[in-house]
Amino acid sequence: MRKTHLIAPVVGAVAFAWVIAHVGLPTIMEQVKAMRVALPIVLALSLFRLFLQTATWSASLKGEDVSVGITKLMGVRLAAQAMGYLTVLGPLISEPMKVKLLGTSSEPTITATLLDDGVYWFTSALLAIAGVVSVPLVAVHGRAYHSIPAILVLGFAVVIIRRHTPLLSSVVRAWGTRHPAWLARAEHIEASIREYRLNQPALVRRMFWIDIACQVLLTAEVVVVLLSLHLPVHFGVVLAIEGMTRALKMISGWIPARLGSDEGGAISAFALTGLSPLLGLSLALTRRIRDLVGALIGIVWLAWNSRKLSDRANTGTCDRSAVLKETLECNQS
Repeated sequence: MRKTHLIAPVVGAVAFAWVIAHVGLPTIMEQVKAMRVALPIVLALSLFRLFLQTATWSASLKGEDVSVGITKLMGVRLAAQAMGYLTVLGPLISEPMKVKLLGTSSEPTITATLLDDGVYWFTSALLAIAGVVSVPLVAVHGRAYHSIPAILVLGFAVVIIRRHTPLLSSVVRAWGTRHPAWLARAEHIEASIREYRLNQPALVRRMFWIDIACQVLLTAEVVVVLLSLHLPVHFGVVLAIEGMTRALKMISGWIPARLGSDEGGAISAFALTGLSPLLGLSLALTRRIRDLVGALIGIVWLAWNSRKLSDRANTGTCDRSAVLKETLECNQS
């Protein structure tokens, strides 16, 4: 077995153990007992969301004539999400990892994968904006202007995604002939994604509505936790809690496992909406357990897949050696 194939699973396992140590296994076990009704429902919602996200990714890949089995896509997604969740600068690791683990033609795979990610994060940004906007309406001591900075940042991200003309082309022109090769590559990928979106609007529209359903499932997790805590459920409060936690999640993606930020965001969201701040920990820890379960499955899949790659490489080496041996024997005879 090649040692390089084991690097990613080992890094993931070490990072997973580090997160468990920092969160505290007793805390996790107490939360499992306290949320024994809500946690299975949240895990079921997460599984259904994983299936929907994988379906949109599969549709996007098929639009580029790349066909991959749904089971492998789910494994690749979980493995990439695990490494992105547990390590620093998550998206910068997880997205390239998806393409590498698929082992298909790189350019169409990159285009389809980034389009799928772009549509999903567009819907996620829409939900975050809606939640942040609703905070002053339900906050105990809220003011409308408090949400302006977050709205401007998220709104800018939406505008960038929605614009029809490529953004990086103007940057490349500004650099002139001295632009770096990676920037030209990024410009080409962006142009391919926008061309794909314009050539297949029906497919992108279907991906958009499936991703909206994924956002609804994520919001339903808040409802499940509130009901399990015997708290009143109001649409504005649920939207505000989900929007605030989502916005903070998008900002703090570079922190390994978002340690501290998830808990702080949930506590702040509960406090602003007039709920007990400590109860926000129930939402944060329930989602952390969900993420850790997904990360563990992703690491196990990655380790198993690395083993199969090594076996395949070893088999290929043996076959080549046998062919070479037979050729030499024939030449000697």
